[in-house]
Amino acid sequence: SELHINVKDVAFHLSKETIAKRSATVSSLLERNKIDELPCILRDIETDPETFKLVAEFCYGYKVNLSSDNIVSVLCIAYYLGMKEEHSTDNLLGKASSFLETRVLPSWNETVNALRSGDKSLDKLADFELVDLFFDSLIEKASYDPRLLGEPIKNREETTSEYRPNPRRRLFDNDWKSEDLITLPLRFYEPLIIRAMESHSIPVEYIVTSICKYAKKWVLDAEDSVSGKKREVVEAVERLLPHKRGLISCEFLFKTLKHSIWLESSSECRNGLGIRVSKQLDMATPTDLKILTQGYGEKDIQLVRTVVTSFYSNYTNGEEDSEDVSLFVKVAKLLEEFLLLAASEDASLKLEAFVALGEITAAISLGVLRYSDGIYRAVDAFLERHGYLTESEKMEACKVLDCKKLSRQGCEEAAKNQRLPLRVVVQVLFVSQLQIRDTVAKEIKGGEEKVEEEEVTVWSDEDEVEKMSEKLLGMEIQDHECVVHRWKKAKKVSVWSQVKRKFGCLTTSSSDDACTRDVKNNKKKRKKIHHHYK
Repeated sequence: SELHINVKDVAFHLSKETIAKRSATVSSLLERNKIDELPCILRDIETDPETFKLVAEFCYGYKVNLSSDNIVSVLCIAYYLGMKEEHSTDNLLGKASSFLETRVLPSWNETVNALRSGDKSLDKLADFELVDLFFDSLIEKASYDPRLLGEPIKNREETTSEYRPNPRRRLFDNDWKSEDLITLPLRFYEPLIIRAMESHSIPVEYIVTSICKYAKKWVLDAEDSVSGKKREVVEAVERLLPHKRGLISCEFLFKTLKHSIWLESSSECRNGLGIRVSKQLDMATPTDLKILTQGYGEKDIQLVRTVVTSFYSNYTNGEEDSEDVSLFVKVAKLLEEFLLLAASEDASLKLEAFVALGEITAAISLGVLRYSDGIYRAVDAFLERHGYLTESEKMEACKVLDCKKLSRQGCEEAAKNQRLPLRVVVQVLFVSQLQIRDTVAKEIKGGEEKVEEEEVTVWSDEDEVEKMSEKLLGMEIQDHECVVHRWKKAKKVSVWSQVKRKFGCLTTSSSDDACTRDVKNNKKKRKKIHHHYK
């Protein structure tokens, strides 16, 4: 009369009649004399000894201790054993369903814990759509309190330096610790986040916070994880991250892109992360950019070149607002600061790597920055850290330096710099003489223009339109930056044509910058009508 069952090497000796009173499945097997099929059913649902012991105790009349940890497994066993109300009143399947509805789903923590704990059993209950039930419950709660997906919202008071929570958030206990969605397996986390995005009821900033935390836990900060599992997470994170500019920190994007390359993720994943990085490259810092060049190998430098090229193509192809010239200036300065950082901090930086990075930086500053003193300082720092270089190697490092783009102060410093090769110092002195000559010429020209201003000048209507256009559409970048004017009726001047040529052939140079061309064009466009009065 006893039923002998082994559940994962744990033996159970149960009364057949006692189990049959609660289980329609066991009762049917006894009637058909096929009770030997019961172990196969239990193996199919992959139950664990602890949960099966709890079910067996229920059949013997003991009180069942249900919790969010075991509720899904109990539901699964009760369903497959047919422990329904139709077979026996006050049966286990009804009790477990009621507990799930009244004790688990109303609570965020209990719902997350039940979803995580019932990972394997939920597949056996697909017909009940329990996963959808859990998802809907979590999204509803996150819609009311988005901080469940990340850090609480904090507002900065204008009068104090302290942070105070939003009044709506004060309704919640600050000491209450919520279960984090990032503990869920990927097969639950990804569809849950997709459904949260489709609901449009949760601010996207909170969803992005959760996605970034998930990537940090399972990829960026995970040391013992299998590379295959990491690759799956990286590819899923790329699919989930929005493309909106500025929502994701540059540091996170750079690290994720680097890991996607290390893990040999799909080309769609790497390209998607690269596009996101390039779209907000102007927001990055030199430290962020250094993440891509760990080791300064050929592939690392090529990755920097690819990201920078992608940034410019986004704007020159009209995908972004190309009117905002300041973005190009920020990226040009970023490359100069990054070159200086690499040259000054890394003594192992090889000459070939420095020259390659310097050529990229010089190509970006062309037509964007009037002066490139940052490149000079990077060259000086590199020569200081590598004092063992020969004269020819020093000349090789200095080939990224365009002496014509040094400011007056930069020329003065370079002329006294003993680390520079003599040929470079001579070039600097020659440029200094040209700057002095141009300054004198401007002062003489300024005196002549001052005399002309004493005459009565009347501008034509067309010139007035151009004058207003210059004020509204022109953007003057101060502090040694290029001045780029956009005229309403004039043909646009592409300041990036030289940049594109630079990326195609980095040895091409041009002596005119955008500022010089604009000055010449403005002289030709402007017409003055003088009226002489008696």
